[in-house]
Order: sequence, then C-alpha cells, then structure tokens
Amino acid sequence: MSALATRVFDPSLFLQPSPGDKVAPVDLLILNQPITDFVVFAQLWKRTDYRICADGGANRLFDMFEGALGEQRGDYLPSSIHGDLDSLRDDVRAYYMDRGVEISQDHDQYSTDFAKTMHKISSRRSPSSSRIIFILGSLAGRVDQGLGLLHEMIREETHDINLQTWLFSESNLSFILKSNHNFVRGLLASKLFTENVGLVPVYGPATITTSGLEWDVDNWATQMGHQVSTSNHVKADEVHIQTDAPILFTIERAASIATPVAKRRQ
Repeated sequence: MSALATRVFDPSLFLQPSPGDKVAPVDLLILNQPITDFVVFAQLWKRTDYRICADGGANRLFDMFEGALGEQRGDYLPSSIHGDLDSLRDDVRAYYMDRGVEISQDHDQYSTDFAKTMHKISSRRSPSSSRIIFILGSLAGRVDQGLGLLHEMIREETHDINLQTWLFSESNLSFILKSNHNFVRGLLASKLFTENVGLVPVYGPATITTSGLEWDVDNWATQMGHQVSTSNHVKADEVHIQTDAPILFTIERAASIATPVAKRRQ
C-alpha cells in the first residue's frame, strides 16, 4: 500500500471559532480575487503561520478593510507579496512597504502569479514535511482562470505528495482526493456546510465508490463528458470515497460560521 492509500480529511477543523491543534505547517495564499467573507478569512488567517499575496491579491486584502473594518487593516499584514507585480497598485505597495512587508518580483512570463507564490512557499519548507496551503481564490470569474487554478492545484500536489491544498472560494470549499481510500469527516455535525456536494473528475477519468451520500455509487466510472456526480447530497457525518485517480471534492459552506464581522479581531 502506498503512503496515499488511506487519507482522512476533516475540513470542519479549519472553520471552527477556536483553533485546534496544528498537525502541519499551514500557509495562506491570497489570489487576486474579491474576498467576500471576512469571517472565513479571519478564521483562516488565525490558523496560518505564513501569509502571502499573489501580486494583485494584496489589493484585495487592502481593499477589504474599508469602512467599518478600516481600523483593522494594520492587524492583517501579510508576510510577503510576490509575483510579476503588474497588478499591484502603487498605494497598496507603499502602504505595505512602510510596514515592513516583503515585496518580491518574479519576471517569469511562463508561470502564473499563483505558481510563482506556490514556488516561494515551497522554498521555505522542507520537501519531506507535511504541508497545508489554504488558497483564497475564485471559480466564479473568468473560466480560463478558474480552470487554471484547478490545474495548478493538481500540478503542485502531484509534484509534492506531502502537500495538501484547500481552495476557499466564494461559497465553497474544494480539495483534491488522490488516495485510494478517503474519509471526509465533520460534514454534518459541525453545521459548517450544507448538504450540497460534488465529486468532479476534472483531472481525468476515474472509478469511484462512495458511501454517505444520497446517491451513492459502486465501482462507478466517472468522466467529464460522460457521467459525473454533481448536485449530490451529504447524508452522513463521514463520507467514504474510493477512487483510482484524482478527483475534486467540493462542498458548499453554510452561510454563517462565526461571530459577526464587526466583533471579529485578530
């Protein structure tokens, strides 16, 4: 059996009001997409050791602290801003430079800002250690950028078996199942998620077996353009999924998971 033969996921641990024990270094990567949920953002920030903005992601971080949140901007300074920096606004650069935030540039035109920041994160960690990266991004904007983001996630995880990426988009949490056996826990009892779930073979054909869903399947061939388990429903607190190839697991987050924004501090 390989190291990836069985894997347990508990996404509820990342969204609880009180941080749990950390089992691996956790990094936060902020992409150039609107940050629509401050509560989720603050929970993820609290659980991370290193926070990096991919180029214009720094604009999104800066702009989130407008109005009632303005006085909190200085409490959320990223560790680094990295990319080709063609999207970073002058006022944002000046603000973070004045506060000692590292700003570094990579001119490589054959990689995206996401890939550049992933490489920078990887250079800080031992390749043999388990690592978790939270990604604040979007699948709701340009189709090519959304597909590119999913592509980068599987490419990074394929190259590093110790890496686990978690994509927090506007209303969903998505991650890659690439083990033979996967247990996904904390889906109902935590009340952090709705029942809406999808198992999407965006990385190629797969054969899956599931338990804990409304429409379970057994040794079921799934492939884009053929049959796909979207719009499924979680019916158990722990869902079991067997797969012979990587698939994307995506679940809808509940509307409210924590205290009101006005009361949230670092």
